[in-house]
Amino acid sequence: MESSLYISCVSLSCGGAERVLSVLSSHFADKYENVKIFTWKETPVFYDFDTRVQIISIERECSSKNTIQKCFWFRKYIKRNIPDVILSFLAKSSVQVILSTIGLKVPIVVAERNDPRQLKGGWAMIKIRDFLYNRASGILEQTNNNRKYFTGSKYKKTDVIYNPVFMEPDHIGSAVRTNKLKIIISVGRLEKQKNHKLLIDSFAKLHNLYPDYCLVIYGEGAARKELENYISRFSLQKFILLPGNRTNVLDEMKKASMFVLSSNFEGMSNALIEAMCLGLPCISTKVSGSTDLINDGANGLLIDLDDREQLFNAMKRIIEDEEFALSLGMEATKIYSQLNVDKISKEWVHYINRFMSN
Repeated sequence: MESSLYISCVSLSCGGAERVLSVLSSHFADKYENVKIFTWKETPVFYDFDTRVQIISIERECSSKNTIQKCFWFRKYIKRNIPDVILSFLAKSSVQVILSTIGLKVPIVVAERNDPRQLKGGWAMIKIRDFLYNRASGILEQTNNNRKYFTGSKYKKTDVIYNPVFMEPDHIGSAVRTNKLKIIISVGRLEKQKNHKLLIDSFAKLHNLYPDYCLVIYGEGAARKELENYISRFSLQKFILLPGNRTNVLDEMKKASMFVLSSNFEGMSNALIEAMCLGLPCISTKVSGSTDLINDGANGLLIDLDDREQLFNAMKRIIEDEEFALSLGMEATKIYSQLNVDKISKEWVHYINRFMSN
C-alpha cells in the first residue's frame, strides 16, 4: 500500500514557508509515493517544485474564494482519499485544515512558521488557533523559544526542527572570498513585521558618516508605498533601494558588506541563515530564531528590538573594523553543519513517520 502525505499551505508565492516547502517536498517525494500540496489561495507559484509533487489549488477546484466552501471541498476530498498524514504550514492554513477534518481519523501535523505570540487577527484569532491546535497530532516549531508557547499537556508531540539552508556546499563562505561592495543588504517582505523603518532610520544616520554606502532591501509587500515615501523624507532615494523580489538574491547577498535583519518578530529567518552560511557579517534584532543562531559578538551581532542607536553602532563597527567583520562572517559559516538540507529533511521525515505508523 502506497504511503501518502498531503501538505497544506495558504499559497505558493514568494515567502519563507513556501521556500522551505519547495525544497522539502522533493525529499518527501523520495520517501512517500503520493505527495500532494493543497493551496487555499490561488497565486502564481514562485519557486520550483519537484514534478512528482502534485499541486492542487482548492480555490480553483471549488471555483470560490469563500472560506467555508473551500473547507467543505477539502473535507470531501480528504474523505474520498484518506492520506496517511496531513502536514499544514502556517496558522491560517492549519486552522482551516483542522476545521475541515473534524471527525476524520487523519493525523494532522501543524508546522508553525512564525512567532506564535503574533498573529494577524489579534487575540481572537490566537484563541481560536490555540483551541484547534490541541486537536492536532503534532506541532513543529522552528525555534526553541517558540516551542515554549506550545508546551503543556493539551499539546501533543511538540518538537523543534530548524529551517534548512538552501545552497550548494561550494557557496558556503563565498561572501568571504568575494570582493565587497559598499552595500548593506536586507531581505524580507515589505511589511510592518520586518520593521524596515528601523533600518532606514539607522542607515540615514550612518549615511552622514559614510555617504558612499547604499542600503538595498529585497522583497515585496503591502508597505512598499509607505516605505518609498519614508525614504523620500530623508532624500535618500539614490542610496536606499527597493528592487523587489529576486530569484538570484544569493548572488547579490555575497557581494554585500553586511546583512541586517530588523524584524519585530520572526519564526526563523531563511535570509539570515543564508547570509550567515555565505559568510556575511550579520546583525539581527533579538527575535526568535536569531537568538538560536547567533552567539552575540562571535558569529554575528544582536541588538534590542527597535533600537536605532544600537543598530547604527553595530553597522558602524562592522564598517570600521574589517578584521572583526571578517571574523564574524567566517564563524557564521559554521552553522551550515547544523542546517544542511539533507540533515534537516531527515529530521522532518523521522518526525512525520511517527504518525505514519499510527
